[in-house]
This record gives sequence, C-alpha cells and structure tokens, in this order.
Amino acid sequence: MAVGRPDAGRLIRGVMLPSQGSHFFTWDPVLSRAPDRWWRRFGTARLIRTLLSVIDAYAAAHPGAPRVGVGDLSRPRGGDFGPAYGGIGHASHQNGLDADVYYPRLDRRERSPATAAQINRRLAQDLVDRFVAAGAQVVFVGPATALHGPPGVVQVLTHHDKHLHVRLPPG
Repeated sequence: MAVGRPDAGRLIRGVMLPSQGSHFFTWDPVLSRAPDRWWRRFGTARLIRTLLSVIDAYAAAHPGAPRVGVGDLSRPRGGDFGPAYGGIGHASHQNGLDADVYYPRLDRRERSPATAAQINRRLAQDLVDRFVAAGAQVVFVGPATALHGPPGVVQVLTHHDKHLHVRLPPG
C-alpha cells in the first residue's frame, strides 16, 4: 500500500520485483551492474503487476528485442531514497508507485545507455506509449531523448536521458 506522496511517503507490505525474468533484468544505477540490489526493488503490488504486464506485452510485440532493464523502485518500507542511498538519489520513489525503466540500447546490451545516442528510440517510444496506455500518471523522459507523449503525462526532466521514470496514480 502506498502512503503519502511520491516525495514524502512510505510503503506498507511492499512486493519485491525479482532480480530478472524472461523479458527483463534489473540494473543497479549506483554500482553500474546487474542485478539491482534486493532492497531497491520494492513497490506496490499494482506497480509490480503494471511493470510486468507492460514488459510482457512489449516483448510479445518485439520478439527479437533485448530484455527491458528495470532500475530502482522503492525501498522495502519506502521512505527516503535520497543521495545517502547512492548517486544523486531519488527525490521521489518513496511510496512504491515509481519505477525507473532503462531505454533499450541500439547495441542490444543489457545495461544502462551511457548517452541518449545509444537509445533505440523506436523501441523506447513504444515503451513510453505502453506505460501511458497502462494508466501512468506521469512518465519522465530526458531532454536529449526526443521521446514524447500526451502533454502533462509525458514530461521532459533532466537526469532522465538514460531511463524513463514511470509513476502510477495513487489508489
């Protein structure tokens, strides 16, 4: 259960995303390696279901595409996920409704793109579109990605040229 705001909340009875699946892998943005550490992969049951559903539909539509990278969700009980937890941290990701999803790379490697030039924009746009169709409240994309979507839902935000950030609405 998500309690509070994405930037001032907590998570009750969070569900842990597995470290990998047939259509996804997890990526640790601080250590630059797979898988993401266990305590960075918690969300609401609805967030986990949405991630897996979108990723499975994406994989079915693109059977030759590489697996999708999933980064940080929330901590096991939510709460602060700032710089103390590595890198620049997260201003949000506190209540189990936010997830980072890495853009597919042109070279098909299962890791974070180093720059927006490495992104397969056609596949990345498809992921953005699928999260919008799944009911995302907001999808943040980087300014160098040229990705787009409905105004107010798909928003350009600095520090998002390597991954999209999806947020589900409360409830």
